[in-house]
Amino acid sequence: MKKLSADRIYPVSSEPIEGGVVIVDDDGKVLAVEQAAEHDPATVQHFSGAIVPGFVNAHCHLELSHMKGVAPTGTGLLPFLKTVVNYRDVSEEQILEAIEKGDREMWENGIQAVGDICNKADTAATKARSRIRYYSFVEMFDFLQNDWAQKTFDGYYEVYNQQPGEGLHRKSCVPHAPYTVSEKLFGLINAANDGEEVLTVSIHNQETEHEDNFFLRKTGDFSTFFKDFGIDVSAFEPTGKPSIYYALAHMDARHRTL
Repeated sequence: MKKLSADRIYPVSSEPIEGGVVIVDDDGKVLAVEQAAEHDPATVQHFSGAIVPGFVNAHCHLELSHMKGVAPTGTGLLPFLKTVVNYRDVSEEQILEAIEKGDREMWENGIQAVGDICNKADTAATKARSRIRYYSFVEMFDFLQNDWAQKTFDGYYEVYNQQPGEGLHRKSCVPHAPYTVSEKLFGLINAANDGEEVLTVSIHNQETEHEDNFFLRKTGDFSTFFKDFGIDVSAFEPTGKPSIYYALAHMDARHRTL
């Protein structure tokens, strides 16, 4: 057992404690947070600064670590997506090195748990040996093409199988966004997550006004986005409602959604 103290303790469940003491067992489990006056100073390790709970990165794209500094900022969502899709000038070795670096930097900055969006298995090996707890959200999209749904799902399910999901880690299949997931793919994702366990899933939602315009009236820059990538969305009929309604109608309400 250890007793740790600092200038300030942040319990989260209460106001900060000046000069408090955190008691942990040999495995690092927090047993209590108490006032320093209740303990012999000789039994307490004191540190300058603050003791805080481990941070959580709830939305990470670890597999894109190699793109740090590549995509220009302030351009909006659609230009960013085009940069991500079109960027190919990088080796597998660089990708894996950047993933390792990203994992290490998060740990060194106090991040203990990460919700990681993944489309590939590139991060699996790093996660398996990491001290961080990862929840891998294996993200799937077929650009609203029902005919592509099964092949798309099968490919991403291979990624799901390679991501760690035991011990410290968890994983689930998730939809990318309302504007990229067909009704059929939503159904396949829900079936894959079916079971007694309540999972956590995620979805990118309403990140730009163009997304809502696409669902409301099939106008805005998303029509151009699909055209630029040669994707035919002529069969898509606008719902007349914001995109969130389409997502909610097809997601499994039993699961927690981020």
